[in-house]
Amino acid sequence: MKSAYVVSDLHMFCKRSQWEQHVLKIYDAAEKADLFVFNGDSVDFKWTSLASIPETIEQAITFFDDICKRYPNCQFHVNLGNHDFIAGFIHALEDLAKHTSNFSWHPYYLRVGSTLFLHGDVANRKMSHRQLQRYRASWCHHKKQGAFKNKLWDAAFRAGAHLAISRLAFPPKRTIKRVSSYLYDIGHTRDHGVRSVYFGHTHVPVDGRYYEGVTYHNGGAPMPGINFALLRADI
Repeated sequence: MKSAYVVSDLHMFCKRSQWEQHVLKIYDAAEKADLFVFNGDSVDFKWTSLASIPETIEQAITFFDDICKRYPNCQFHVNLGNHDFIAGFIHALEDLAKHTSNFSWHPYYLRVGSTLFLHGDVANRKMSHRQLQRYRASWCHHKKQGAFKNKLWDAAFRAGAHLAISRLAFPPKRTIKRVSSYLYDIGHTRDHGVRSVYFGHTHVPVDGRYYEGVTYHNGGAPMPGINFALLRADI
């Protein structure tokens, strides 16, 4: 049995994310892990506080390259989400994977044994894999948002709007049904040996909910007012 950790929705470089407060926890987990999964929206290109998307790509690749070098005995995986499904970042991940033996990236999901990792934006609505591909394509050349929209979202966060939106849009029961529907479409269900699913995207924590023979987990997001956890999974 391997020791694995998974973290979703860091939204690195978005100033509304508190991701930097959790970096030491990530390092501690990586030091003892056989496998570590960054499970989508690890980087936020839409709301980056850096000067440009190319600079954000450079800083993100530096982060992943560094952690791979720090912990060579751990296999690192980056699953993409909607906020980091950017063409330039994908090319940079491909290049990093070519030169880094303990690094892999995955556009939609990763399965290891009986455990499946995916970002979870299939929970926006009931989606097939083809529909997810079309949805993600709309993010591929997304632009960095400007100061005015950031100020609006800053105000919304201070008012707690992000909490209300997530809870209304993604109640766990409905969310898990939508994720489960996607699993049937891609052929990774209990009948295919899947026992555990780790997802993110919703920013709503899910602590081991059981549905149709599969247990679902979501560690939340490091945003103000949201419970956030680095999750351990035995593979």
